[in-house]
Formats: sequence, C-alpha cells, structure tokens
Amino acid sequence: MKIENINYLLVGASSELAQETLLSLKKDGSRVLGISREKINYEKFDDYLLVNDYIDDIRDINKFVSKIENCYVIFFNGFLAENRKIKKPTIEDIVKTDLANFTIPYSLTSNFIKNLKNVKKYIYISSMAAIKPRNKNYIYGLSKRKLEVGILELGIENLLLIRFGKIKTRMSSEHKDAPFTLNKLKAAKLIKKNIYKKNVIYPTFGLYLMSVFIKILPLKVLNFVESKQT
Repeated sequence: MKIENINYLLVGASSELAQETLLSLKKDGSRVLGISREKINYEKFDDYLLVNDYIDDIRDINKFVSKIENCYVIFFNGFLAENRKIKKPTIEDIVKTDLANFTIPYSLTSNFIKNLKNVKKYIYISSMAAIKPRNKNYIYGLSKRKLEVGILELGIENLLLIRFGKIKTRMSSEHKDAPFTLNKLKAAKLIKKNIYKKNVIYPTFGLYLMSVFIKILPLKVLNFVESKQT
C-alpha cells in the first residue's frame, strides 16, 4: 500500500542508515527532506536544514518542519559507545548516548505534538537492546528503552517503532555480528517496506523470534552468553 503525497523528514539525516533510506525512498519519487548537525552532501534531499543543536535551534526546526505538508518524520538519531568487555563508556559517552538515543527524539516529538499539526506520523529506529538492557551495552539499551516507553506514553495515534538488531555501520563496527545482522542497504529497504505499519514491530521474523528468546531467558544467562561472544 502506498499513500500518495507523503513528504518524509529524516532527522539525524547524516547517519549511514538515513542516507541509505533517503536513496530507497527517492527511488519511488518521494519527496525527502533532512535535518542534521553534520555537514553532508545534501544535494539529493529536496530540502535540508543544518543545525548546531537540536534543542537550542528548536525555533528554526519548527519553522522548517511547519512548511512540510503531510509530513512523516523518521528519527535516526543514535549513538553507541560501549561494548563490554572491550570498551566501557566514559561519563561523556553516557551523556552523549542518552542525548542522541532519548533526549533529542523525545524532545522534538513533544515539541512537534504541541506546536505542529502537519506531522502525520512519527517513526523511530529503535533496537532489540530496548527489550532487556544487558551488561554488554546497558547504557545504550536503557536509553532506547526510555525512548520507547516515553514515546508510547505520549499517546500518538500514528506511531511506528522499529526494533532492529545489529545493522552494519561504522557505529557498530567493533561489535560482533549477532543473529540476523543486517547491512544498512537491507535495513533501509525494510524501513521503506514497513513504513505504513503502526506500533512496535520487528522488521524480520527472525528478529521477532530472537526477541522472544531475549524476553524468556534470564538476564544472568543472557549476560553470560554475550560475555562469551565478546
């Protein structure tokens, strides 16, 4: 099913997954806009806003987004800096993890709900780590869990949370491949394929089965198994 006249806004548009999603959406002739803090080659976007800070520049963001009719917002903001036992996060890493994975998407969503009427759907790239934060990447998993709980409590009618496993990007390059690992091209295609669905979903059946395994297995056992994979 394809809904006509949707304009897609990619927040965190400089991420590798956002760039692949841009290309995937443009293949169908969709209008795609972007917002990011990093300078990139944004000529492929139909319009683009470069910000210094997502929170401080909220007025500029509102002005930019308010002009987008029938807007579907996709949040790609994310940061991962822990991979115990190889790497434990510093205090700076912890702050950046919470800011990117929770504070920015949650704050922007709350602001859009309050001030804008043209945003018709909110889409978030979440993680299997949100199901049960484990020792390997506890801070990252906790921040994704906070995002999911916080967003669901906002009561958004047209909402999609996509729980991915590992996606091969620079951010995850130091992590071993988990079952059902995806490359960024495949992940982008799955975002596009599932974009009209609602609520919390898993992009593949394999990831759904893995989520069941994570939910039923005791945390101590999960931590032990993952420690042996590091």
